[in-house]
Amino acid sequence: MKAMILAAGFGNRMRPLSDRCPKPLLPVLGRPLIDYLIEHLKTISIKKIGVNIHHWANKMEAYLKDGSQWGVEIIISREKEVLGTGGGMEAMRHFLSDEGPFLVYNGDILSDIDLNELIRFHFYYQPLVTMALYDYPPINNVTLSSEGKVVDFLGKRGVSRAEKDKNLTFTGISIVDPSVFDFIPRAEFSSIIDVYLNLLDQWPGCIQGYTVQGKYWIDIGTPTSYLQVHKDILLNGKTVLPLKRFQGMRVYKGVGTIIEPGGKLEGFVSVGKNCIIRKRAFLKNCVVWDNTEVKEGVYLENGVMDGEWKHSIFF
Repeated sequence: MKAMILAAGFGNRMRPLSDRCPKPLLPVLGRPLIDYLIEHLKTISIKKIGVNIHHWANKMEAYLKDGSQWGVEIIISREKEVLGTGGGMEAMRHFLSDEGPFLVYNGDILSDIDLNELIRFHFYYQPLVTMALYDYPPINNVTLSSEGKVVDFLGKRGVSRAEKDKNLTFTGISIVDPSVFDFIPRAEFSSIIDVYLNLLDQWPGCIQGYTVQGKYWIDIGTPTSYLQVHKDILLNGKTVLPLKRFQGMRVYKGVGTIIEPGGKLEGFVSVGKNCIIRKRAFLKNCVVWDNTEVKEGVYLENGVMDGEWKHSIFF
């Protein structure tokens, strides 16, 4: 099976952080987020991964290269104009469609969803699309019937909700049959959700929902959720397999980083590599990116630092 990571968006919700770094490369405990996505895909022996890029395309391409640093093959689709989740997939049609169903993974999430179980579920029910769904009340905008069929998104179809229907959140992970490409407009912007709405109008029941339980999932789409994932790992002990060694440690310190006597760190703090935290500097609930000097007397709570730049976050 092949996979695609959707990574071309501007990251508008993540601004101003995404004005300095593309979301898939945001550091999470010293490693770019996309590292964990690729490692997750490798747990099911996926060796060929397509990645679409646009925002900060040169930086993305320079980091990903050909994928050999992870032991996989990465095929990059560089979009001159953003094509959306549907158009981005369609642009990789020839790469994705030659080995049967493929896996699609949003580039701004972190999860330990059991991908093997998701794939088994898809092949058992054989829908056009299997969407991994999660009970996250702040979003929960995908309507799932008691038979496990997706019947609506965002209430756009206006279908009457049955008593046993429930609303869940799309995790950004799905299994897609290549026949779906026949319904995606070519060479233009499109949302895959709009494509799925069209499919449901024509073939009700063609999209199956796989309900995730007992697993970790977070959409790292905003500065607040970027801090939250660090809190989850460093304070709350919630995390995915590659990060389990950091559970509950409160402070992560990258290679080559020095914390001078008198530098104070409270709450949860992640400091990248080759940083210096000077005496009488104070950080609480913060993420410090690589090669940053936190100067004497600096006070930052609930924020991100990158060199001289710092941003406070409502958290």
